[in-house]
Amino acid sequence: MKQLVLVALCGWLVATQAQRPYFQQEVAYDIAVKLDDVNHKLTGTWSMTYTNRSAESLDYIWMHMWGDAFSNRRTAYAKQQGLNGKFAFFTGDKHLGGYSDVAFRSAGKALRVEQHPDDVDVLKVWLTEPLAPGKSVVLTTDLNLNIPYSTSRLGHVGQSYQMTQWYPKPAVYDQKGWHPMPYLDQGEFYSEFGSFDVKITLPDNYVVGATGALQNADELAFLERKADESRLALEQPGENSKDTFPASSTTIKTLRYLAQNVHDFAWFADKRFYVLRDEAVLPSGKKVPTWAMFTNEERDLWKQAAFYTKRAVEFYSENVGEYPYPHATAVMSALSAGAGMEYPMITVIGKSGSAKSLDVVITHEVGHNWFYGILASNERDHPWMDEGMNSYYEQRYTKQYYGDADGALPTIITCGRAVNNNHLLWELRAPQAHDQAPDTHSAELESLNYAASAYMKPAQSLYWMEQHAGTEVFDKAMKAYYQTWKFRHPYPEDFRKVLADQLPGDAAERMVDALLLADYKTDYAIKQVRDVDGVYKITLVNRGKTVLPVPVCIMRDSTVLETYWVDGFEGTRTIEAPVGDANKVVIDPKYITLDLPRDNNYYAAGKPLPKW
Repeated sequence: MKQLVLVALCGWLVATQAQRPYFQQEVAYDIAVKLDDVNHKLTGTWSMTYTNRSAESLDYIWMHMWGDAFSNRRTAYAKQQGLNGKFAFFTGDKHLGGYSDVAFRSAGKALRVEQHPDDVDVLKVWLTEPLAPGKSVVLTTDLNLNIPYSTSRLGHVGQSYQMTQWYPKPAVYDQKGWHPMPYLDQGEFYSEFGSFDVKITLPDNYVVGATGALQNADELAFLERKADESRLALEQPGENSKDTFPASSTTIKTLRYLAQNVHDFAWFADKRFYVLRDEAVLPSGKKVPTWAMFTNEERDLWKQAAFYTKRAVEFYSENVGEYPYPHATAVMSALSAGAGMEYPMITVIGKSGSAKSLDVVITHEVGHNWFYGILASNERDHPWMDEGMNSYYEQRYTKQYYGDADGALPTIITCGRAVNNNHLLWELRAPQAHDQAPDTHSAELESLNYAASAYMKPAQSLYWMEQHAGTEVFDKAMKAYYQTWKFRHPYPEDFRKVLADQLPGDAAERMVDALLLADYKTDYAIKQVRDVDGVYKITLVNRGKTVLPVPVCIMRDSTVLETYWVDGFEGTRTIEAPVGDANKVVIDPKYITLDLPRDNNYYAAGKPLPKW
């Protein structure tokens, strides 16, 4: 009972937090930069208009200078790399980079700047006068960035550029206060929505993929020609190999991109890119171009990449809500942080190894346009709201197009049974109490638990909710979540409230509280099964710390004859079911729930050891 009181208290706390008034700050960027691909430098100007939509006057703005995460080997990023046993960043000065000559000004006046006491890549910029509610201030600075060699997300490998988290941007100020945070490799981001006007100058034989709508008609024509040339080239036998960089053109071009309702801007540039184009058709009939840009390294796999991107946009638009942006692009480039990484309208993918893996990774990263891009939760504090929700939909996509629900990984056979990958890592961690609650700050998750708790357990928890409520009912609730919170910053309590409003009963809220916000274990067992005049009287016992719904199946050998969803209970409960042709009773044989251990979920009638 004590654990149930804690679950109820957890629900009360998030409910009271949700009553605080919501507001959202607004930013508008005007950035112009030039790439020096000999010295790997970016120079130019940066301007940001910051509008205060809060009810308080602001004396300062916390600024993220995440390029400086690579400026020395004592930053939060460097320390995390060392703790996780990743030492590439420590092997040479070419990996270093960062800003120089940053001097923030407003209305021609220099602004006082304080470095965060712990983090070199976080600054407090003091304003010349308090910024009143409803008022705006314009900040400017020269932008000089030494681009590091890639060991995470921002960087270059040769003359292939991955320009992400490359410009100064403010920490989010919301109803919970300021959220200054250093750049981390394990642990993602939280940024303010706004608009971007970005100009990029570079040699004109670079192919560039970027957030935002490209404004240059001649460059659009260039990309279309590249797509035609690439299709013809890819029809010829080719070699999957790393290719050399051609010389940079002596002629330069300036590309302009405009973006609205986004909280980040990324761009990728490479002179070797093939280009392919397709077109997604949304439920409304709206058409969205999808692009793939890639090198020779896995060219045979990437021949269908624009199609995979199209299919992902259509899938999420159908199942969550319509895609609002003018394009979706997948880029193959150097990536030193995971298999893929998402940004609004564009994603970067590393090596995949197979066509299916590429399809699934592209889908996962494109899906982050919804869970990270449009539903912009605080990924650092609540990683499951981004990774876990998105992994749930990625697995639905995989099941729809490949007939399984295990993403890019095969189902694993262990102890004679097939185990969904959502279960496998978690089942290894949980019995030894090595797991952590999904709602754990991402920097505090152990490396293995970042996968188990941020991705796998939340995805399985949502699947559990879906199977209990019914797919149609659950989809309606998730679409309501999207419509309510798109282009905003939802918190766990906001998601929980939508489920409470949309789904019958309180099972989904109990699941959020016990599985996502906390880490309580579920363990139902079959205590006794009696055949009374052709009716199974099944006594169940709850040995766990949750009171969540569980499916009990009446089976003939490996065939499920009937499924009974039993609502959560304490102690024991007896249910009845016609025996019919059945010879087994099994709790959750399809691994819908996160029930552990599993060796008490089984009863085979007529056997000398029926629970064995």
